[in-house]
Amino acid sequence: MGRSIYCVVTAAGSGTRLGHNEPKALVNLAGKPILHHALCGLEPLGDLAGVAITAPANYLETFTQIAREAALSYPWTVLPGGSSRQKSVYEGLKGLLSFEPGNGQLPANDPTAIVLIHDAARALTPIAQFERVCQAVESGCPAVVPATELIDTVREVKGDTFTRQGLKITPAGSTPDRSRLRCVQTPQGFAGDIIFAAHDRAREESICEGEAVDDAVLVATLGHEQYFVPGSMRALKITYPLDLKLATWLAENPDRD
Repeated sequence: MGRSIYCVVTAAGSGTRLGHNEPKALVNLAGKPILHHALCGLEPLGDLAGVAITAPANYLETFTQIAREAALSYPWTVLPGGSSRQKSVYEGLKGLLSFEPGNGQLPANDPTAIVLIHDAARALTPIAQFERVCQAVESGCPAVVPATELIDTVREVKGDTFTRQGLKITPAGSTPDRSRLRCVQTPQGFAGDIIFAAHDRAREESICEGEAVDDAVLVATLGHEQYFVPGSMRALKITYPLDLKLATWLAENPDRD
């Protein structure tokens, strides 16, 4: 590809919704931790100059051991994440600057560097999706988001939502045009200087108060357009037990969807 590529892998999330007391990245997926699959999924991507893995502060040694056992060919580091995803990404970006560029590579905050932000929970993301994002950034797009079309009808509700017992009724709201909506995934890709500037400004001006839904939102606050490339059903986010079951089937059947 020719440009230095860096990646922040956010893996500091809990496994509560999966029904586990350990971090989500440590949950078993087809015989290996979710984190193992996420890190190995980056292997075929050429020009990787460094990967920063954010982890819960009290699990740094465990995450480091998983990365070691994966025998990764690219440079990597494990560092503590923050109290939110946005803060974890910021810590990961700082970690990318710890890599010493070599062989013509440029630092992560250089305008020509490509920085990917990827959720470890999307552990089975196809390499083709990484490549689509990188190619779009390389072509001049400042912020690139992989996305899929919605399957379900989406309803915008008014007031409180119903309770689990169904005792509270929500007034009917509008139904947005599904053809104009997308489900966004990772990795999201950015020109190096832009993603660093977006996170620096967010911290300085308390934008989103550390709770941005994704990094493209922060980049948009600088006035940059977001560009979309096709996502993949294999890049599902493992959040609930049913997601883990589906991901297990996908991991055991890599050539079938």
